[in-house]
Amino acid sequence: MDQEKLYTLLAREMAGLLTEDEAVDLQQLLQQYPDASYIREVFAQNWVPAGKQYTGSQVQQLLEKHQLRMETLTEAPVIEVPAKRRIWGWYAGIAASVLVLLAVGAWWWHSSPSEKPAPLAQMVTEKRMRSQVLLPDGTRVWLNAGSKLDYPKQFAAHTPREVTLEGEAFFVVTADAERPFRVHTKTFQVRVLGTSFNIRAYPQEDSAVTSLVQGAVEVVLKNADNQVVSLKPNEKLTVPVLQVAAETHTVAAPAPMVIYKSKLSPVQDSVLTETAWVQNKLAFKHLELEKVAVMLEEWYGVEIGFKDNRKKQLYFSGVFESESLEQVLNALETTLSFTWHKDAAGKIWIQ
Repeated sequence: MDQEKLYTLLAREMAGLLTEDEAVDLQQLLQQYPDASYIREVFAQNWVPAGKQYTGSQVQQLLEKHQLRMETLTEAPVIEVPAKRRIWGWYAGIAASVLVLLAVGAWWWHSSPSEKPAPLAQMVTEKRMRSQVLLPDGTRVWLNAGSKLDYPKQFAAHTPREVTLEGEAFFVVTADAERPFRVHTKTFQVRVLGTSFNIRAYPQEDSAVTSLVQGAVEVVLKNADNQVVSLKPNEKLTVPVLQVAAETHTVAAPAPMVIYKSKLSPVQDSVLTETAWVQNKLAFKHLELEKVAVMLEEWYGVEIGFKDNRKKQLYFSGVFESESLEQVLNALETTLSFTWHKDAAGKIWIQ
């Protein structure tokens, strides 16, 4: 076990990847196995300094030199040495071979940056939770309840900055003309340079919406031959989501896609329903009770059902900030259009 750890640490040292803690461990192992220093010396003869990258010709020369050295060692007369040193000499040959392979791998890694996918990070918010994340380029993202954002830990130079969203998020994008910002959802792709906008694209909802606050964006529709729709400030685009039959898992028969472009209008003073949640306000304007119920489920982390499906088609408007779920339902109930109750399991029923 110590020998495997020793080879690993030596390889990381030669590659310039050794941490401070690992350096301490390596020094202790070398003191424990003094003859292991031979491995270090064998390979160090052909190793480039840490931080220096290999070229293709250098790698080839390194491999040829190592092969020649191994052939020389094979053909040389056998000289009796103490058993311990023979064992370490044998291990040294193996270790040197391993380190050569690591060198080749390091050269490939550094010489092919465009072929390596950037490591991804993910931000997930559960129901009742909202969060905020600062992306590597300075773009700020607010993530609503029940949402997920995938993004690279580092955006590459001279290539588009791309993230993937499931749920709802508000973006304030850092301008960068060389690296356009793109948000991918299952329904569309939003392309921007620098602006602020909101996307709502929950998988369980029948439509996805992009709302532009300032700047300019292009929405590329994935199920409409990549049709491109441009938005201006205070405009929003509503796109129906292609439905899949739950029983047969087949896509419904294709039909002309009807998209809706409309203006953002405040529901109260300057409160916009599309972005109120960023200010921790729950807002909706002339919205069906069925969709209001979905918002309440996400906002309060509850389950809501209907005992009378006709109530789903009732329309409501409202703005709530610090009210409890019971207060919100009671406020809506004052319209005398429905009643509600909570069962023993905590589920809300509307009738």
